Amino acid sequence: MQFTKKLRRGFATLLLSAGLAYPACAAICPRGHSGCPSPGRCFLFTDADGNSLCDYTAGSGSSSFGSPGESQPATPANSLDTSTAHVQSTAGSGLDSLSISVIITGAVLFALLSIVIYLGIRKGTGGIKIDRRVPALTLSTLVALGISLMAMSILTGSGTSGMVFALIYITAGTLLTSYLWYAGVMTRRITLALAAESTLAGFVFLAPVMPLEFIGIVNSITAASSVTPAIIILCAVIAITFIIGRTFCGHLCPVGSLQELAYEVPVKKIDIRRITIFETIRLGVFAATIIAAVYLVDLMAYTGLFELFSLSLSAVLIVAAGLILLSVFLYRPVCRILCPFGVLFSLLGGFSLFRLRRSESCIGCKKCEKACPVHAAGADDPKRECYLCGRCTDNCPVETAISYRR
Repeated sequence: MQFTKKLRRGFATLLLSAGLAYPACAAICPRGHSGCPSPGRCFLFTDADGNSLCDYTAGSGSSSFGSPGESQPATPANSLDTSTAHVQSTAGSGLDSLSISVIITGAVLFALLSIVIYLGIRKGTGGIKIDRRVPALTLSTLVALGISLMAMSILTGSGTSGMVFALIYITAGTLLTSYLWYAGVMTRRITLALAAESTLAGFVFLAPVMPLEFIGIVNSITAASSVTPAIIILCAVIAITFIIGRTFCGHLCPVGSLQELAYEVPVKKIDIRRITIFETIRLGVFAATIIAAVYLVDLMAYTGLFELFSLSLSAVLIVAAGLILLSVFLYRPVCRILCPFGVLFSLLGGFSLFRLRRSESCIGCKKCEKACPVHAAGADDPKRECYLCGRCTDNCPVETAISYRR
């Protein structure tokens, strides 16, 4: 009876979160992408002058943001008077696209998938077996949530719900995966399964594709853009890294997940032990990205990551394809070298309260150190770049020697 009560509360919380999150724009960013019904306009991301045009300025009415070569229309002089009406119209379109029938369908699909996946996990179907009830339920909930949210996004017939569904997925997923690690049930097989789901979610939701969201946060801090629900949630995900470590980077970010899968290709790998080289380059990219953002230039647009996940043919798509190809040989090059978020996650993750730690059961065989692709498994190695890939725990011959604990 207690379990049923908690399950009902869980469904109610999910539906309430979806309701409170709307209305929302279709775009992954304020550039009119992803089937946005109002190209160039965005309720979720609105600039500081309040004219509802995503120009990211304090009144110039033009934009340097967007994909390379794009330009935004000039801001009408009376746009300040019409911003409220536009927000209301965008809200209406958002509510129309997310109909009650879609919500009910998603909730029913979520319930059915949770039950089916839960039973499969308890029986060991697919090579993943968890004997304990709560961890098995947690994993089935996470997988079912991702699938049902992707189904709901597809059923709406537009990208209007993509950002909201993505925010729900990454918020819930970040917390649920941290519990799975705490429960001691995470394995390499589960890590790869979650990577596959998060990668697919990146193609379906098109939002948020890291590291492209970094520009929105920078402009919110500099007051060039208003603070939005999406920015608040993304900042919360970053902040919680101080407590639970880099679970988002390891399991929920579509860019990181795609690289994780690519690295599984059985070829000879590039192993560079001096990880500080990558961190130094990434710090330079971090500084350059911030400076460019102040001058309304989006350096991350040239990575082609949005074009990759939106399957859009363009010149910058070649850059993204090259980065993914590189990730077959070098572990997570985007995360470790280019992603400006990596600096923030690394800084907080290095001091996280919960992380993978050695216990007194360690026999010093160093199998974990040989398996770690970022050389963070050593007893004295910094844990800044630990992506919780599960290789160390899977290769450890002593079950209790490495555990995720405070």
